[in-house]
Amino acid sequence: MLLLVLLLLTGCVGQAVTVSQPPTATDVTTVAVATAELSSLPASPTAMASPTATLPPTLSPTPTDTPSPTATFTPSPTPAPKTIRETDNILILGMDQRPGEGVWRTDTIMVAAIDYQANRVGVVSIPRDLWVEIPGYGMGRINQADFQGEYQKYPGGGPALAAKVIEDNLGIPTQHWVRLKLEALPQLVDALGGVTVTLDCPLHELTPDPKNPDAYLSFDLPAGQVFLDGEAAAKFARYRYATNDFSRARRQQQLIWAIREQALRVDAIPKIPQLWRALADTFKTDLSLLDVIRLARLGARLDSNQVHGLVFSTKAIQQAVVGGGAQVLQIADRAELQRELDGLFSAPPLALQGREGSTGKCPPPPVIMADTPTPTVTPAPTTEATPQPAP
Repeated sequence: MLLLVLLLLTGCVGQAVTVSQPPTATDVTTVAVATAELSSLPASPTAMASPTATLPPTLSPTPTDTPSPTATFTPSPTPAPKTIRETDNILILGMDQRPGEGVWRTDTIMVAAIDYQANRVGVVSIPRDLWVEIPGYGMGRINQADFQGEYQKYPGGGPALAAKVIEDNLGIPTQHWVRLKLEALPQLVDALGGVTVTLDCPLHELTPDPKNPDAYLSFDLPAGQVFLDGEAAAKFARYRYATNDFSRARRQQQLIWAIREQALRVDAIPKIPQLWRALADTFKTDLSLLDVIRLARLGARLDSNQVHGLVFSTKAIQQAVVGGGAQVLQIADRAELQRELDGLFSAPPLALQGREGSTGKCPPPPVIMADTPTPTVTPAPTTEATPQPAP
């Protein structure tokens, strides 16, 4: 998610960097030079005037009254807008690997659909608890696919296996990938001086107590425009103990746009070499320099109405119980899911996502019982069912 913001929405350009290979001084210089070159490029090839040749004067016969032919203009056909099955798609994996642990889960999964011809972008949030078939493993949550791809030494690694699972279950093909460590989020937000989000209702969430791993603390934000530093932004994006995965996904989408707006507000482009160097050990990607430059040129001319966000409805994806009572999510209506994907570019802008309580019904604060560290929360109404094999 965060690298996409830097690449697509703030105009960052540079060579693909891996977690195991931090950028050298040459890499950082390349980023700076490419950024400067990008800002000086014309908006289109037609903006550059072609040189005109000057010919020596010649004697010409006296002109007659023969009429000049009239030029006929034939407009170029407007390209048809693409669906997510035809756009250039980037798989974004936010991994939660804790210190000393070799196993990780992908707690944030998104697909960014880029339609270069129509100048628009769509971001699809995929629930991490979606119950799917993972090749070589069996049934499991979709957030296990990335680790399983690395563990199994699947061709292309974890991103390739995650991409296959997403295409097999949701019908979304992806051509590129970005994998990020979640600690990159507070670093980026603090480097930008914080961000501002908008809430229609107060947000009442819970976060783990750092002094007691079995207890929770209240995390409350007022309605209106709310300033978040890096730590608060991480809580805003990660936790959903008192809300649900759908609410969290919408908050993550609004946060992407808030980071973009703040990056433009503070003119972050000159700071990109420093940001790149600071975050280099938190991500890796298969995007090439050409891919990045192309993304940056598109991002420079997008406005809020051209960047859409989709979080699946409870008609398409619903809660379910599997095994010994584990709560997961399953595809409830495959036709509805495809209809929502087909309407991606009609979905609300990222800037309007995650406002919480836009219907005017503000949820009450969760109740934390005094005699137990486990919070008592009234979940949003859903339909539980045992997942059935996909048709």
